[in-house]
Formats: sequence, structure tokens, C-alpha cells
Amino acid sequence: MNKIITGMRLFVTIVDRNKGNKVVKLFEENGCHYHQIVYGKGTAPKEIYDYLGFGEVEKEVVFSIATLDIVPFLIDALRIELHFDQPGHGVACTIPLESIAGQRVLNEILRSKKISEEGITNSKKEEK
Repeated sequence: MNKIITGMRLFVTIVDRNKGNKVVKLFEENGCHYHQIVYGKGTAPKEIYDYLGFGEVEKEVVFSIATLDIVPFLIDALRIELHFDQPGHGVACTIPLESIAGQRVLNEILRSKKISEEGITNSKKEEK
């Protein structure tokens, strides 16, 4: 059975160090339950970070898996609760999972966390 992921997004959020857990808590409250936080550190000179409004050089990158229907709510929550509409508070984007994930990734996600079958369809059904 060849499954592909549809209706799911990889939600990437970049915030200052020690603020990743706030993002996770906010996302959990809005129905997004799969997250991975990794540490990042910029390599550009501090002057460039200041000019671009990035704030600290040390960052946390939060990778979350979200269904398409809750993405607008997550974006609004980031804007309202964590002030993402103001410079220096964070950056976020989403990537459609069907563009980057195949069977192996799907199996890993389903094994790690039980995600509802709503966001998963059988590609053979789509072809008909």
C-alpha cells in the first residue's frame, strides 16, 4: 500500500533560546501534538542580527506536524500570544509534507505519535 501524506504541514518555528517550550505549549493548546526542538546558533555577525531584528544569536527551532485545518489558528496564536507580528519575536513557516515525505517518514510519524487518519490518504484512491 503506497500512502502519501496529504493535508499535513511541517510547521517550522524559530525563536530565541529558552522560548521553544512556549511555542510547544501554545501549539498543544491549539491541537498540534507532535514537536521536536533543536538548538541553533547563527553565524552572522551580531550587527547583521541587530539590523534584521533577529535579537539573540542562539535560537531554538521547533519542528511541529500540524493538520492543514489548524495552521491558521497556530499562526494567529503565534501572532497574538508570542507577538510574532513584531520584529525580533520569531519566524515561522509551513511546508506541505507531501512535498518532502514518503512512506518511511509516514511510518515513523505514525509509530511515534498516533495521528488521525484524516490527514493520510491512499495515493491509489486518489488516482481513480
